[in-house]
Amino acid sequence: MTKRQELTEDDLKTMVFQKNPAVSFKRKAGIITIVREQNHPIQKFCRKLHMHIPEKTYLEMDEYGSFVFTKINGHRNAYEIGKELAQKFPDTDKYRYTRLVLFLNQIESVDHLIERVS
Repeated sequence: MTKRQELTEDDLKTMVFQKNPAVSFKRKAGIITIVREQNHPIQKFCRKLHMHIPEKTYLEMDEYGSFVFTKINGHRNAYEIGKELAQKFPDTDKYRYTRLVLFLNQIESVDHLIERVS
């Protein structure tokens, strides 16, 4: 059984992301809302059959996620974002980088909201 390897400061400094240009979002009062078009051919077909399928869906991030998402710009690395996160949310200090990396991996690989630059 192997123990999960901890990320080092150097690892975090090499993790740079940018927003996916295909992703549409709105910002209101510091909260990010992701707007997703529901325009798959099957969805369009189902709408013609008068099934209730919205043309757009909305994903509203919490304050933490919105803050991180706004800091992603293709230049800041995960270490820098984590430092800014500690200033904004001092209570996140203990597991800050663990939570940050999990969140970044989620919105990159599952939600496709960001892309890794380096």
